[in-house]
Amino acid sequence: MHDVAEESSVSRSYRRWAEVEADGRSPRYAEWARGVAADAELCRALAGLEPLKRQPNLLFAAARLEGVPLQPWDDVRDLIAGAWDRIRPTMLARMTQTNEARRMATLLPAIADVRGPIALVEVGASAGLCLYPDRWRYRFGPGRYVGDASLPLLETDASPSTPLPEAPPEIAWRGGLDLQPLDPGDPGTRAWLEALVWPDASGVVDGARVDRVRTAIAIARREPAHVRRGDLTTDARALVAEAARHAPTVVVWHSAVLAYVSAYERAAFADLMGELPVTWVANEGASLELGPPAPWAGPGDFVLRRDAEPVAVTDPHGASVTWLDDISR
Repeated sequence: MHDVAEESSVSRSYRRWAEVEADGRSPRYAEWARGVAADAELCRALAGLEPLKRQPNLLFAAARLEGVPLQPWDDVRDLIAGAWDRIRPTMLARMTQTNEARRMATLLPAIADVRGPIALVEVGASAGLCLYPDRWRYRFGPGRYVGDASLPLLETDASPSTPLPEAPPEIAWRGGLDLQPLDPGDPGTRAWLEALVWPDASGVVDGARVDRVRTAIAIARREPAHVRRGDLTTDARALVAEAARHAPTVVVWHSAVLAYVSAYERAAFADLMGELPVTWVANEGASLELGPPAPWAGPGDFVLRRDAEPVAVTDPHGASVTWLDDISR
């Protein structure tokens, strides 16, 4: 028996995702999401999955991993429906674990004033590619560089008041948690992380983002971080205790993770971060309640917070950071 309410919920969520997340960032994915939303057969198939597995990111990445090309919706709809028996197991086995290294450029200003060696912890670390802020150079706008010129470059559009460190942080130890950690040395990791990269504004593979993924994987393979299987709600305390043995300052940071846990778990994690002797940097969707409200953020924005206090609005994929002092409110 079909659950019409669940099918309608899938349709609404895909339409909303197109409007809030994809429009203006990836027209091809916006078109695909609207195509799914209008397709009763696909909505019915997705409604048979648990809610966490219905995400557009997950469906589209799984489809691409199974060989569906980045073509207009009318050209790929039947391919997706015909490959559903292969796409569905991939969605069930995988998670949305995009490691966009450019997010480090939007996280870094939140610890611009931190001095001395730090132990860096990331929750929802995936392959741990965002645990290497010291292995990149940054360009925050014309003439605003941080880091050695010999390092690979991350670029973001930073507003004038955005604080910049004199140099990338000195990392004494790096570790992370993930429900399904990925091995950067596994070719399957590279294939999956590349499949998760959204098509660019012209609807084709975003070569710049794919190059960043490959560079970040190479960095992680050369210097493996201590990324382990674990849940942020139950295992973060022990990991922070381990990190504290390696440096006097522990920084816990994350981006695009907390939307995938329940409101209760988010609140419990926020309480834990407030309790532990850490600097907590969260870069999450504006709709998530992690501290004082940020009414000046748009529905598609991320809000950068330090110790729960909002300090900036960022682009979800790291393209920009607008410091609070530069926001028109």
